[in-house]
Amino acid sequence: MELNQWIDELFEVFDADKDGVINRSEFVELIDVLLQDKGIRMCETIFHRFDKNHDNSISKSELRDMLIELAL
Repeated sequence: MELNQWIDELFEVFDADKDGVINRSEFVELIDVLLQDKGIRMCETIFHRFDKNHDNSISKSELRDMLIELAL
């Protein structure tokens, strides 16, 4: 599966209210799935780091940046 397709599908799953962004509670679930126990402790730090425009949500492009950076 191509990275952009995977990000689109991941975003679709975790944008539970379908408002086009991943809010804080949706982000906690996303991090829990991706990083499991380690992720919950790091969630707030990660959220602030990748919420580049500080709108208290994660856009699809911010999610893409996060996944690329964390995967490296």
